[in-house]
Amino acid sequence: MKISIAICDALEREQLNLVQMLQHYGKAHGLEITVDTISSGEELLSLWTPDRWDLIFLDIYMRDLSGVEIARRIRQKDRNCILVFATTSQDHGIIGHELRISDYLVKPFQQQDVDSVMDWILQDQAPRLRTLRLYVNWNEVEVRLRDITYIEIREHTALIHLNGQTISPRRSMESLEEELIGTSFFRCHRSYLVNLQHVDSLQKRDFCMDDGSLVPISSQHLAKARKLCQELFLERSLNP
Repeated sequence: MKISIAICDALEREQLNLVQMLQHYGKAHGLEITVDTISSGEELLSLWTPDRWDLIFLDIYMRDLSGVEIARRIRQKDRNCILVFATTSQDHGIIGHELRISDYLVKPFQQQDVDSVMDWILQDQAPRLRTLRLYVNWNEVEVRLRDITYIEIREHTALIHLNGQTISPRRSMESLEEELIGTSFFRCHRSYLVNLQHVDSLQKRDFCMDDGSLVPISSQHLAKARKLCQELFLERSLNP
C-alpha cells in the first residue's frame, strides 16, 4: 500500500523527527510512504490540490496561517483528505470535530504515539487507501480504487478508466469482481464494473459519471442500480 503524506510545521527538527518515525512505521508494516515537508501554511496551500496527499499533519501554531485556518480552507474543497493536528495541546476538540480532524499528535512526538495514530488511520481509512495491482505490458502498476471511474471488459482485456486515461491489463471480469468485493464497485452489466463513488446521476439505463461518460446498466441490474443510487445520494445529502 502506498501512502502520500505532507508535514506542515515551521520547525525543521519537528519535521525530521516525524519523518523518521513515519518511515520507521512504514518499514515495520510493509508500506510505501512518501513524505513532503513544508514550513508554512501559505506554502502548503500553494502546493495543495485535492488528492495531492492522503494525509496531512498540521501544526496548529504557525506564524502565517494557523493549522486550524489551513484545515478550514482545505475542507472547503476536499472532505476526504485525512488531517491530523500536530500540537502541544488537544484543546481544539470542537473545532476538530467541525473540520473532521482524524486525530491529534501531541508534541514532543513519541514513536508509540505516531504508531497509534497511523494504526487508527489505516483501519478507519482502509477502503479509501486500497489499491489494485495490475500488470500492463509486463510492468506492475498499482492503482488507487478511488481513482477508477469504471472498468470495461473487452475480449479478456480490462479497460480501466481513471483520471482521464485508460490502462489495459489482461484481466477477466470474474477475477476483478471477486477482488473488488466489499468496495464501492458494482457490476451493473456483463461487461462493466462501475465505481459508485464517481456516479453523478442515473438516467434511464445509464450511470452518468463525474467525468461525463455513460456506463450502461443491464435490465437484470437496473432495480439494484436504482436502489444503490438512492442510498448514495441520500448519504451525500446528509454528508455534503
